[in-house]
Amino acid sequence: MDALPVELLRLIFAHCDRAAVRDLREVCRAFANVGYEYMLPPKFTILGFRNDIDRLRNIALHPQLREYIESVVINFSDVDEYDARHTAWLQLFAQLPEDRQLTLSSAWGEFPKITASRKVLGQFHLRADDLRQAFRGLPNLTEVDVTFTQCPVDNEVLRDVYDVPSCRRMDRTVACNNLNAVISSLQGVELSSFSVDRFPLEILRIPDFRRHWFAHAQVLNSLTRLDLTLDPSGLQGPASVRKAVNGLSYLLQRPAELRCLKIAFHPYSSPDSKFGLSLRELLNGFTYRQLTDLTLAGISCDEDDLKDFIARHGATLRRLRLGGRGLAKPYQASLGGLHFYEGTFRSLFMGLRSKLTKLERLHLEGIFECEQQFETYNFYPLTNEKWEEVPRPGWVRPSRETINCLPFEQFLLSGGPYPGAATGQQND
Repeated sequence: MDALPVELLRLIFAHCDRAAVRDLREVCRAFANVGYEYMLPPKFTILGFRNDIDRLRNIALHPQLREYIESVVINFSDVDEYDARHTAWLQLFAQLPEDRQLTLSSAWGEFPKITASRKVLGQFHLRADDLRQAFRGLPNLTEVDVTFTQCPVDNEVLRDVYDVPSCRRMDRTVACNNLNAVISSLQGVELSSFSVDRFPLEILRIPDFRRHWFAHAQVLNSLTRLDLTLDPSGLQGPASVRKAVNGLSYLLQRPAELRCLKIAFHPYSSPDSKFGLSLRELLNGFTYRQLTDLTLAGISCDEDDLKDFIARHGATLRRLRLGGRGLAKPYQASLGGLHFYEGTFRSLFMGLRSKLTKLERLHLEGIFECEQQFETYNFYPLTNEKWEEVPRPGWVRPSRETINCLPFEQFLLSGGPYPGAATGQQND
């Protein structure tokens, strides 16, 4: 057995689950050596109610296992128990009462254990030194994703609950402290990908937090992918907004070799609204020389401003996504579209048609509105953010006058008449 070729052994291990891998490694030394790389998946998840920081640090200290971790997901997600229980009950309303009660009891049975475990472990940001030690011991770590919106447990009821934005709970001060710990822990790590799916924007307004992020901003220098979904709900007044956007500008200009950029705004305090943004002020003429993928969602801006920013990247841009799901509930139409306080979408697409010479794909999603002229569209999604096709959503109905973006993509790629006048009839 120990004389089998390494390639064959790897093929065998590749078809085994974790328990079988452990058993197979006990057969002989040759199997044990080959099986190391199958003991751990390349993506490691840190949950707030498990002592995963110590586990990751132990992996980082292991001379062989440390090489196999390439990506870390830090899950800070928490649930608003009051809203979540009511939402879960409504989602199961059609079930028989006894079946519904059994399902809900099973789903919420582990919740008290999770709450107790969080208290025992203490606050995440106090473990920043341990996390830094773990990260520095992982030579192949290139990707870190921080989530506040993904269900942290394998539970179908709670997964459905997490799809409803009002059921997600965030202590904004704790979230800021935790994100401060993450960015400082990444010092010395050569990251290529970083994402936060609910970034409290006030972190770049509060003086101490702002200085902290500026001091550690070099972590972003090597990025080729940056995905920031920003929550501006904690900002009060124009002065606070200006200061936070100025801080965001500084961070966005650090990764000069960025290839994939997503900037989205999810205002949890007002899910239907768009965040007023000047791209001229945000990036001050800065150009990403290798940008191939761009996503912008949930903003209110000037058409010329947006057109200039996109056209500036026309020599490299291959995939463009405007709008997104936003903070829509599962049964709602997408909310993360765009709003123009000046200009029209007709002018935007006509102006971009000859300037995006490398463009291969365009995707539009959400409600697109023009303040000065009546031009409104309600786009439903055709693909997810990985450009994989998705089924037509159940909330798409003729009464909502939802359309897809294929005519606009065709217009931008191949020309022809502007499709805006005819899209109102497109509901297939």
